[in-house]
Amino acid sequence: MKLSMFTLAAAVAINTFVYTPTQCMADGQNTITGKIIFKGDPDAYKRTKINTSKDPNCKKSKKTIGSEQVIINKKSDPMTLRNVVVSIKEGLGKKAFPVSKEQLTITQFGCQYVPHVLAGQAGQELRILNGDDTNHNIHFLPEVNDQYNFTQPKKDTEVGKVITLKAEDPFKVKCDVHPWMNCFMAIFEHPFFDVTDKEGTYTLAGMDDGKYTIEAWHEEFGKVTAEVEVSGGKAANQDLTFEPKP
Repeated sequence: MKLSMFTLAAAVAINTFVYTPTQCMADGQNTITGKIIFKGDPDAYKRTKINTSKDPNCKKSKKTIGSEQVIINKKSDPMTLRNVVVSIKEGLGKKAFPVSKEQLTITQFGCQYVPHVLAGQAGQELRILNGDDTNHNIHFLPEVNDQYNFTQPKKDTEVGKVITLKAEDPFKVKCDVHPWMNCFMAIFEHPFFDVTDKEGTYTLAGMDDGKYTIEAWHEEFGKVTAEVEVSGGKAANQDLTFEPKP
């Protein structure tokens, strides 16, 4: 796989990039959609500029890197949250699902991980790329998966590193060389998951008729759940709300 730097720049411009995973669709015809609502004080979670001067190759980047722990869509009414993992937690029984053949990708670009939150399926290939003119270190901090910890050479965009992961709740990935760099990964046995986009929306598709518990996870605010019933190939709408304490 070859990615030109122009392609990388266009795909992962930090302030405009939106990641929406293409899910491995199951046999069912039902869909659940909704928004992840933020009910709190947005001024308490303002994004801050990250100081990247520790590495001259990062400092000379023309992009302004902002914190990604909490990204609120203030233009929406109600306000919504980006980078929330939404998935089916209960209701699938013991049914097995084919593993998606789509390759997941994490790119290090502008001394930042893109995307900040990635969801995938157990057994699905993950390719890790380095589009920067500096070395990076990849350090996984899981409880179930192997604790990968390796250095990646600069401009490693044609080969990269390919691994596969087991199902696990969201865990952190960091760069030991650049302490401000981190992202999160969530791996599922099934294909019913999504990561909210800049509008704070999600879609879960392909479920059989039935009652399900869906769960939303955010790195700062934790988890919330909701019960949803779907049938007849109709789309069900279910918003979930994070209401942090003042």
